[in-house]
Amino acid sequence: MKRESTLKFISKRIALLVAFMAVYLLLALGGNAAHAEGGEFKGLEISPASNRIELGNGEVYTGEMSVKNSTDADMNVEMSVGSYSIEDSNYGSPNYDSPSKYSVIKDWIQLDKNEFVLSPDESTVVRYTINTPANPPAGMQFATIFASTTPSEELEGSGIVATSRIGMVVSVLMKDGETIEQASIQNEKIDGYQPTSPLKASFAIKNEGNVGVDVSYSMTVKSAINGTEVYKSNTDSNSVYPESTRNFTVNWDQVGIGFYNVELNITLNGKNHTVKKLVCTVPIWIIILIIIAILSLVAYAVINYRMRQEAKGSKSKKTTKKSSKK
Repeated sequence: MKRESTLKFISKRIALLVAFMAVYLLLALGGNAAHAEGGEFKGLEISPASNRIELGNGEVYTGEMSVKNSTDADMNVEMSVGSYSIEDSNYGSPNYDSPSKYSVIKDWIQLDKNEFVLSPDESTVVRYTINTPANPPAGMQFATIFASTTPSEELEGSGIVATSRIGMVVSVLMKDGETIEQASIQNEKIDGYQPTSPLKASFAIKNEGNVGVDVSYSMTVKSAINGTEVYKSNTDSNSVYPESTRNFTVNWDQVGIGFYNVELNITLNGKNHTVKKLVCTVPIWIIILIIIAILSLVAYAVINYRMRQEAKGSKSKKTTKKSSKK
């Protein structure tokens, strides 16, 4: 009996301790987030960064862009026209040098300036003309107008000359051709178990048409316990190049430990699409602690039950013996 009482005492204390630790860690711990502060940009700047227009057969269009030197040194600037095509579904690096059937517009663009020098904080306007041919291809056309620069002098004592190139993307919809708008949402994914930051939701847009399509998306996270909204991302908007697939990911960096209802909201071609998923962010070691706590409590309950049953049996035997003596 003494051994069983000791076992009962130890089992109870372990169960209570482990349960307390698991609940405390589940409620008290949260994710960490890293924040970075950016400084003021110094370099070659252009404005605007993109221009989207519509043109008919044989139409002429004239536009302009501003080029500015925001450094403390003179800059030699060269202007050029390149293509713009997508070869990577993550859209990490567009191809500016190899033309495609959607970038023949690069040969229709003429610039009024090809080379010039900018003093510190000086800016100038570069005008460009698009001469649309009589029978252009249908759909959309893309090109990039580049500003490339090198400082007037090499970096002091380094023997190195720093260069940079930035560009404005020109998107043109050919009004007189046949427009094919055909895109779909694919590979929506929200993993139900995400124990480490960030919490992610992802999807892809497959554009099978000959014009670019716009997609907007956001993510909302609510507590699965009380329904309180704990995070809502900004609504981002991007374009998907014709005949390409583009991957998208939304992240929440400051995720805590718990259970969340996650909603991924996507708008494509004016239609809304929502993906919902219950997500657990509890680390595996906390789950193990909870399991140990539950098993300890069960063991305590079993031992306690057995001891009560044995106590009842002993009491019953003593009563029987007393009755026999009488």
